[in-house]
Amino acid sequence: MEGKRYSWLSYVSFGLGVGLILHPLFTNIFPGYFMSIQSIGILLTILFSILALRKKNEKKHLPVMGLMLGIMRMCYVGILLYITFHKYSTI
Repeated sequence: MEGKRYSWLSYVSFGLGVGLILHPLFTNIFPGYFMSIQSIGILLTILFSILALRKKNEKKHLPVMGLMLGIMRMCYVGILLYITFHKYSTI
């Protein structure tokens, strides 16, 4: 029986999670596409993490970290959207 190891799904999910965290450092390059890149990246990170977690012969450390980074980023972007949309609210 072969031992558990990381597949490309694990590396992609972790890499996308780290890329999402580092993306605001490069917003001067693509400032107009910040929210669309973030939303697509969050979706892909969570998708790849869940696919990697569902595989039987897969180590779970990298996909769990990628999933945590994606969820953290989703909360951060949600807070940014909430502040932006309620900036001029009277409540």
